[in-house]
Amino acid sequence: MQNLTTSLEDIYSLANNKEIWVAYSGGVDSHVLLHLLAALNSDQSKSINAIHIDHGLHPESLKWTQHCASVAIELGVEFTSIQVNVIDIDKLGLEAAARTARYNAFEQNLTKNDVLLTAQHQQDQAETLLLQLFRGAGPKGLASMASQFQLGETTIFRPLLNVKQIDLIAYAEQHKLQWIEDPSNVETRWNRNYIRHNVMPEIEKRWPSVAKTISRSAENCAEASQLLTELAQHDLAEIGGDSSLDYLAISKLLALSPPRCRNLIRHFIEWKKLALPSSAVLQGIIEEVCLAKQDSVPMMAYADVEIRRFQDKLYFMSPLPELDVSQIIEFNSSADLKINTHMTLSWQQTDGQGLNKETITAGLTVRFRQGGEQIQLPKQSHHKSLKHLFQEWEIPPWQRGRIPLLFSGDRLVAIVAYVIDNKSGVVAGDKGYSPRIVVGK
Repeated sequence: MQNLTTSLEDIYSLANNKEIWVAYSGGVDSHVLLHLLAALNSDQSKSINAIHIDHGLHPESLKWTQHCASVAIELGVEFTSIQVNVIDIDKLGLEAAARTARYNAFEQNLTKNDVLLTAQHQQDQAETLLLQLFRGAGPKGLASMASQFQLGETTIFRPLLNVKQIDLIAYAEQHKLQWIEDPSNVETRWNRNYIRHNVMPEIEKRWPSVAKTISRSAENCAEASQLLTELAQHDLAEIGGDSSLDYLAISKLLALSPPRCRNLIRHFIEWKKLALPSSAVLQGIIEEVCLAKQDSVPMMAYADVEIRRFQDKLYFMSPLPELDVSQIIEFNSSADLKINTHMTLSWQQTDGQGLNKETITAGLTVRFRQGGEQIQLPKQSHHKSLKHLFQEWEIPPWQRGRIPLLFSGDRLVAIVAYVIDNKSGVVAGDKGYSPRIVVGK
């Protein structure tokens, strides 16, 4: 266990003034981790906390929480218990759904001033790689679990990844630790348990050190995955792209070799924090969206992701929320105006541009495009239709009907975030109010 002690000492030093938390389930692995850390902190120079997630999936979960609290008191560490609601089990599977609920709880309750330690060990790493292998994962998936990663603002460490579980059990028995045995851990209907109880024992009969060598393969895949990330970043820069945008230039994307094209698309989706596509979906994005006719507006959907094309741009986005385009909202002030659950009209005070105060206080309405709307632009004597303006501005078709319009009576005075008509704007030197939309507020 010397390597583990050294690893914990390194994390202990890296924590500086941060609080250290241990994800404590009550099982043997997390109990050993908590016990080791408490021993390392015998002088109580750092703040050590145990955080227990009660998934509510077992009738004994309350007793487990009480057991964990007693152990924490005995070790002299602070204890926090959080109850979560595990959802989407049918969609994600029980293990993935529970993990999602657990990590959501960690992210909501921990901050940049905390570090979290979890107790996955070498056997867990080997099982994860095999699961990913059976799913047909690429280097990123086969990299399995990273020894360190960010969850929101919190750094998470997995200091046991190179430690055998048999060594953890030996430590627990030596120190007479009492831990919880979750009965679901022996149910082989779950894929991980099937690998743990039926597959790995047979493999270990012939290759006793297989968990260690599989973990080494995971490290090699992690390195390969990092190289692919760096290649994607290089290719994005070469085609003049930017990960802060929502699209890639299709003609430049297709100029890359097919593997590099797929690699860039996959990484761009990941940078946008969207669900990654399968190999079949990824190929479909290229063949059915990128290679569609220039004047078409194709769309491919998977999971909670939509991939759309407009002209030479490939857009990556979440599904568009529902919108009632028939709604009309009256207002007469520059206070924030809630249009719906995902859209708020806000105002920025500006010099020499925007709507004049008189137009706002006289009363306006928010509406959405119905067809046939026209606006008279500044310094122009004639009106232009929204249809032609949206075409000139190259606004994607799926966005056009979602842009709020401001009316004074029947006169269109502003296309929010785009233009003010020639009668309602301020002149140079005057204060104006520029309307904008805040999403998600």
